[in-house]
Amino acid sequence: MTGRTTSVLATALALVLSGTTTAGASALEQKTYTWRGYMSAGYCTIEPGATWTLYSNGTARLDATISSLGDEDAWLMWAHLKDGAGALLGDIRVHGSTSTKFVKNLHDRRTYRWIAKGQFDPELFDLVKRMSLSKHC
Repeated sequence: MTGRTTSVLATALALVLSGTTTAGASALEQKTYTWRGYMSAGYCTIEPGATWTLYSNGTARLDATISSLGDEDAWLMWAHLKDGAGALLGDIRVHGSTSTKFVKNLHDRRTYRWIAKGQFDPELFDLVKRMSLSKHC
């Protein structure tokens, strides 16, 4: 192998390795919305600290603690994305579904940790400045 061939191979290898490294290096942006008070509907309650996290790739994650004073209840929730003026941009959909209704069954009078995945149009990410929830128990 000549010096020139070795140099060309080394340069080609460096380009491949640097391209692989930078492709996975871009981090997702995120926005977090946390509810500071109790949210109730019927006998169902979500405790303060319930959090929706939105990611720039169009995925979303709910982390909430929820309970019911009744038996065999279900918490139904719709998560609305809004712009700075409060205009509706769209709703978060249940991951892998077209439904916008998130459901957590509450079989007895226990407290549950609710982790849910959602999705939304990633083109809306930069426009989202607020969130609101509709709920039913």
